[in-house]
Amino acid sequence: MDCRLRNTMVMLIFYAGLCITLLSVAVLTVPIPAQPVPETFNLTVPDGPISSQSGSSVSLLCQVSPIFNIKPFEVQWYRSDDVNKPTLLYKDHKIQEALMDPRFRGRVSLTGELERGDASLRLERVTLEDSGEFVCYINSKKWYEKARVVLAVSVIGSQPVISVAEARGGGGQGNVTCSSEGWTPQPKITWRNKEGTEITNGQEVQNTTDSQGLVSVSSWLLYSPSGSDWLSCIVSLSDEWKTEGRILPVLPGGHSKEGFTVNQVLLVIMSVLSLVIIICALGFMWFMFKRKGFKCCSLKKIRKHKDQIELGQNLTEAKRLIEDITEQTTTKQTVTVIEDNLECSHSWKTYIHLLPLHPGPGRGGSSLSRDALTSLSPDTSSSSSGGT
Repeated sequence: MDCRLRNTMVMLIFYAGLCITLLSVAVLTVPIPAQPVPETFNLTVPDGPISSQSGSSVSLLCQVSPIFNIKPFEVQWYRSDDVNKPTLLYKDHKIQEALMDPRFRGRVSLTGELERGDASLRLERVTLEDSGEFVCYINSKKWYEKARVVLAVSVIGSQPVISVAEARGGGGQGNVTCSSEGWTPQPKITWRNKEGTEITNGQEVQNTTDSQGLVSVSSWLLYSPSGSDWLSCIVSLSDEWKTEGRILPVLPGGHSKEGFTVNQVLLVIMSVLSLVIIICALGFMWFMFKRKGFKCCSLKKIRKHKDQIELGQNLTEAKRLIEDITEQTTTKQTVTVIEDNLECSHSWKTYIHLLPLHPGPGRGGSSLSRDALTSLSPDTSSSSSGGT
């Protein structure tokens, strides 16, 4: 009974899994009806200008409303002052680069999802010449729509140059001037004291524009050094895009101190760091030189000591050899020992020469003269023979 119940449960689980699988396949294979394309549509773009800094990247937004797939449509971006040269042209499901403005080739792309009606333009390496009005144009052959997007390109100018001179009227005041160039649009100049308080009294501003549309700005004011130790001149387009310079104004004695900027401070810091690095490098080289010289002296001492030890060992062996020969000699011979000390190699060479010997005193045996056992030293060599 248990076996049949178990088999029944297994079959039920199998058929249930099979049914779920078939239903999943049926749901996935049923085609989803395409979203109908509306007969008319609108474009949504930013209300105001889009700001970008020179050299950066920017996206010009353009969205179809209501949202639907615009891949089959023609999408075109162009400058409002040059309709015949599109900035970007998307047609027949691909970008037509051959028909695009050469100034924008390799710098533009469609970053949005055309399936969701996003036709935004991505512009890389923005230049000042890119400033102006762009048009987003979408055509479905039944309906077309276009919208304008304004791009405002900003250029950050040079670091402010500040100078100070004694005012004509005297009275302990100084004429402080701040100037910077290469800006667009026209920047704002703000003077502040050490406490960060803005100075608005008595300042004048002058602006000039060159042939490229870049603005140069200058400002000056009369200032008494009794109110603060230094002045700050800030040239800015916004809180994020600004440059600043500082100066120590005229002292009561009539002498002025040279102004300083961020670049000058960095130059001083880099000079000090370079000097420290050079001193450390020279110290390290001197240390390595001294260490190498110490090692050379130590090696010479070790080699000399080793040679002295080997010389003493050779001397001991030579003396032992002479004593053995003296004890083992049984014939009437004279032993002549010649020792030579070769200084060039610090080694001993011992030559033993056997000569005929007359019978000596005693029991008719052989005798060896004690003079044959000469003392050996690195500075002498001798030979002797026993006789009589």
